Amino acid sequence: MAPPTPHRRSIDAADRARPTAPSVFTTTPLPHSQRLEAWNAHFRSLNAIAVADPAGSPLTVHNETWLLGGMLFSANAMTAARFTRDRRQALRDGLDHWVIRLMRQGRNQMRIGEGCHSAGPGELLLFRLDQGWIGDWTDAEWVSLCVPRDTFPEITAGLAALGPGRLAGPGAPLLADYMLMLERHLRQGTPDRMPALIEATRAMLSACLLRNVAPRAVTEETLGIAQLERVRRVVRQHIASPTLDAERVARMVGMSRSALYRLMQPHGGVAHYIQSLRLRVGHALLSDPALAGLSIAALAERVGFFDASAFSRAFRAQFGYAPREARAGAVAGVKLPGAGAAGLADGTGEDFGSLLRRITLGAAPVSGGAARARAP
Repeated sequence: MAPPTPHRRSIDAADRARPTAPSVFTTTPLPHSQRLEAWNAHFRSLNAIAVADPAGSPLTVHNETWLLGGMLFSANAMTAARFTRDRRQALRDGLDHWVIRLMRQGRNQMRIGEGCHSAGPGELLLFRLDQGWIGDWTDAEWVSLCVPRDTFPEITAGLAALGPGRLAGPGAPLLADYMLMLERHLRQGTPDRMPALIEATRAMLSACLLRNVAPRAVTEETLGIAQLERVRRVVRQHIASPTLDAERVARMVGMSRSALYRLMQPHGGVAHYIQSLRLRVGHALLSDPALAGLSIAALAERVGFFDASAFSRAFRAQFGYAPREARAGAVAGVKLPGAGAAGLADGTGEDFGSLLRRITLGAAPVSGGAARARAP
């Protein structure tokens, strides 16, 4: 496949009539002995995968993923397995998207903290990627919608009020039907239809999940959720500022530094969260072929790194490869080091974690150049 052009071009009539292709991962072409390794390689930045009897019946995995504005929609089918995402992994990758999963066949049981949640055919499950979990699956098919917290802040704040678990309100069946319809439209969709699909998805999330959300009693838990949402919003809004630190964040959200430290301690601390977000947004910028004309140093400044070598060191420590490799892989449409077995992904050639990082770009205010943000 020819490398994509590094600059955007206008969409002509032929483009508008061409279906929007998903990124595809499948184990079907592989020998049985290589399937589990390839499966783990494609999803390793999200969770570890185990099966009861790797030498038993052939493993089958098929994943198709579409970028939907600042969201990610995926359709999946697989044989029985266990997914494990530990807390350290969640802290390391810094992903904080909400996920709404609709089961089509089979059953998924998730242990999140002290809670255990189960969903079967036709049922919706809500959870966050900044948490650890153990997920047990039968042979299953499902679709999922990933929504970064700041793509639609009013929606993700409402999802925080609902909390993780099975969605069983009056709007849940309507949303389930819509997600199946959304999959059909994405399979047949063309670029000129995408804005309508994005807006329809936003409206359905709001109408089906949030219309009847009753205010929760003010407790230590709900107060912490509200405070955490304010911190996340402030960090994203000021990500380009080199002076963004715990003292400044505390001042902007109206908290003492000690209270902020306590709030962010389960998330790796204030400095860790700021740097992790900067690197994830930086990765998304480097992965955008439309920005290939800008230097890596210029993009690093957009996320608050005004020392290119410091950005490179931190980037490599976070992702295991250099910024120039991330850019070269995105522009050429090839896999990055450690991104999975060759020849299994179609379209973007990215592993699932890279796709999740890409939608961070749609959620963060990174446009506007490298001007240093002024402290309030």
